[in-house]
Amino acid sequence: MPSLWARPNGPANQFAVNQASPNRQAALLPVLPATITIGTTTETVIPHPQNSAQALILPLSPNQGNEATPFDLIVSGILTLGTTGNLVLRVYSGTSLTPANNSVIAAPTLTGAAASFAPFELHLHLIYDSVSGKLHGYSEVAYFNGTVPTLLSKAAITAQSGINDNNNPVITFLLSVAFSVANAGNQLVVRNFSAG
Repeated sequence: MPSLWARPNGPANQFAVNQASPNRQAALLPVLPATITIGTTTETVIPHPQNSAQALILPLSPNQGNEATPFDLIVSGILTLGTTGNLVLRVYSGTSLTPANNSVIAAPTLTGAAASFAPFELHLHLIYDSVSGKLHGYSEVAYFNGTVPTLLSKAAITAQSGINDNNNPVITFLLSVAFSVANAGNQLVVRNFSAG
């Protein structure tokens, strides 16, 4: 029988390797893919795949070596359009399912995307520092329909204020989508939502 000091819920020591931290916060893990089908033109925040009452969020942890060092936020997946139209992918700072309750970081538009099933990528190149308290950067987006990708040129993001590497999280990212044409076949599958 192991000693009291090595039991899973007893005091921690160097030998108790399977012990969970007693101060761990309960949170939903971002299990991907996240699939959203939208038949309207209403902007919709991507919900968490395990709980549609919460937004799919990506918190940026403090003290990870990101301060004053460029890092990338990548969103990729599969886009299905029921008919040719435009698509706006927005990246926000916030946690609300209501778009207006969050702060827009980037809102690139894929124009004239053909009715089809194709991969997409949204790439934000970001940098922040605690002295200015700002997050800056630029966005790029691509839609790979067959052999001819639709590419958007780089665009500056909307700078964010109140950024500090001592905050936990430093910033929380979330996504929304809006289709220009209502169609029951409009679907977005987010397969990657990561920062680093």
